[in-house]
Amino acid sequence: MSDDAVTARYSALHRLDSPANRLIRDTIWGRENDVGQQSFVTPRYLDELAGRIGLGADDHLLDVGSGTGGPAVHIARRTGCRVTGIDVNAVGVDAGTALAENAGLAARVDFHRGDAAEMPFADASLDAALSMNVLNVFPDKRRVLAGLHRVLRPGGTLAFLSGTFGPMDDATRTAMARGGRVPQHYDSLDGYRRMLGETGFVIEEITEYVADFRVQMTRWHDAYLAHRAAVAAEEGDQQADDHIAYFAAYLRLIDGGIAANHLFISTRSG
Repeated sequence: MSDDAVTARYSALHRLDSPANRLIRDTIWGRENDVGQQSFVTPRYLDELAGRIGLGADDHLLDVGSGTGGPAVHIARRTGCRVTGIDVNAVGVDAGTALAENAGLAARVDFHRGDAAEMPFADASLDAALSMNVLNVFPDKRRVLAGLHRVLRPGGTLAFLSGTFGPMDDATRTAMARGGRVPQHYDSLDGYRRMLGETGFVIEEITEYVADFRVQMTRWHDAYLAHRAAVAAEEGDQQADDHIAYFAAYLRLIDGGIAANHLFISTRSG
């Protein structure tokens, strides 16, 4: 996929209030649970995760792949911490900036357009980092993790949620590649374990999400199926069908024990 095509797909994903996206998000979340999240997490889950990380008013959190900024603003509002988001897409950064301003949190929440593989922050300048189902877009995850190790203070916490995958057949891999919003670079649970250790992190916790992950994936599948016409009007028939095939393939991988979603909580050593 060309860089222009990737940018277009990111931008389409981040236009939360386009007619198709609004229909899909209302179906999945309802207005009460929609904070602008692009992953599979609810506001309640974000609250629980912030508590597990131990975020407070004195902490500075980095949100890696901050998307449209909803989770960053939600966490800042609930914990009082400062949050900096980084995302490669300008549409997402602009949306996040507007959301923070509208929430009266512009002094504590800011967003940068940039590539997290470059990690444009000072050494040991952040207390914690969070990433919600974003690491799969990076072909070189080790580089991202090494950058996070550099910018976190010693003892700082890294928490990320990511899909984990075993081997898949060519047809399934093709369906996943065609239907995903952006190119995915899948890795295994053992792969993440290894990379965290190699980049200087001490793993504190790994938790697999099974039932709730499948529930959310089913909601995404059913929402795209229900609103296929609206998606096709914005993105074309082929892309609408590819999205539906993507979620259907993902569900087959979950049911076959090939795909899962894991939360990794680690601390920076050294």
